Amino acid sequence: MIEIKNKKIGIIGLGISGFDSALFLIENGAEVYISEKNYNGEIKEKIDILKEKGAKFEIGAHSEEFLKNVDFIVISPGVDEKSENLNFLKKRKIPVISEIELAYNFSKSKKIIGITGTNGKTTTTSLLGEIFKNSNYKSVVCGNIGNSFIGEIKNIDENTWIVLEVSSFQLEKIKNFKPYIACLLNIDYDHFDRYSNMNEYISAKKRIFENQDENDFSILNFDNYWIKRLLKEIKSKKLFFSFSKILNGAYYENGKILINIEGKIRKIITENAKLYGKGNIENIMASSLISVLCGIDEETIQKTIENFNPLPHRMEIVAEIDGITFINDSKSTNPHSVKNSILSIDKKNKIILILGGKDKGFPYSQLKKYLKGKVKFIILFGEAKERIKKELKSVNIPIETTENLSDCIKLAKSIGKKGDVVLFSPGCSSFDMFKNYKERGDVFKKEVFSLL
Repeated sequence: MIEIKNKKIGIIGLGISGFDSALFLIENGAEVYISEKNYNGEIKEKIDILKEKGAKFEIGAHSEEFLKNVDFIVISPGVDEKSENLNFLKKRKIPVISEIELAYNFSKSKKIIGITGTNGKTTTTSLLGEIFKNSNYKSVVCGNIGNSFIGEIKNIDENTWIVLEVSSFQLEKIKNFKPYIACLLNIDYDHFDRYSNMNEYISAKKRIFENQDENDFSILNFDNYWIKRLLKEIKSKKLFFSFSKILNGAYYENGKILINIEGKIRKIITENAKLYGKGNIENIMASSLISVLCGIDEETIQKTIENFNPLPHRMEIVAEIDGITFINDSKSTNPHSVKNSILSIDKKNKIILILGGKDKGFPYSQLKKYLKGKVKFIILFGEAKERIKKELKSVNIPIETTENLSDCIKLAKSIGKKGDVVLFSPGCSSFDMFKNYKERGDVFKKEVFSLL
């Protein structure tokens, strides 16, 4: 276990995980040094709370002078060591861990279900959390989903199941973190603003399996090219989910999921699920497989799936105007997510696709084969619009660029005909124009409602 009493501990970044880590460390006798580059109203409130508890602060920089004497550092997932010039940490041999590593060391329960992947993490984590709640298992849902693991420590005893959404950023700085069940939903191009190549990104993702042994389980997408390349490196017991029939795990067939664990077959009907589309079927398969593995009955699983509503900004139907359906998929921040969203739209509906945002260096040319026959018009906006236009120009689909999201929606409405779908699936991050994907989705919805 990490020693914290009377230790000097640095925290870099005062987001949710940084703030909760600071509270936990102070309450357990540590001397806390907090380094935060930004300053706004939300940060000021956190600073006021922590100053009263004795924390020391540096605002506007992450300086060597301020952090040079700490015993170790808890770094926020949004802070990239490389881009923030934190080389002095290595030079001074100061250990750096993530908040999930800190929490793991103090968690009374090791019944951890870690869920990661390029897309689908939050939906899968939320659905699995609902299944556990409805099964009357004692559980907490935390991690990258919003409330931190360390913030939930006080609610965890040795019988608690921990349903934990984990990002690649959080996995970069683990040491002993070891989930009993580790789920990798998919891997595709993402975060090229943080990682210099695909191998770097995959190296971060696969750390979720690093400390597992033969007594643990891995839940893996059998249909994903990148995941198949990792199988030899994973030491835990492997169970798969797939759209093809498989013998150890879950597969989808004609509106139902069949789960085979040690020769016993369970059946989950998905025809009445409110979640739809290929990506969501994968999320449901993963959640169902994990639930069965943990001993939850099929009836509870199926009822929860049927009552579970899609999360905001994920294939969210906003309105139908003059027979044109407007869908908010603002959470789509990479081409893999755009592909799944396109494939989830009924073939009889033609799509007007709105793409664009902050350029993270993705290869958008991979979308070409999914656009043909389904997308009738592409509208681009944001920092990445010209590069996307260049990569997609050979598909023989009309492409227009606009200055902002409002113009996109007005153009889409003028082009659309009865039966068309306006799909706002940006395939980029939001930070060129918006605070986050939620604000971007809310703006989309507001602009659509203004057409009513």
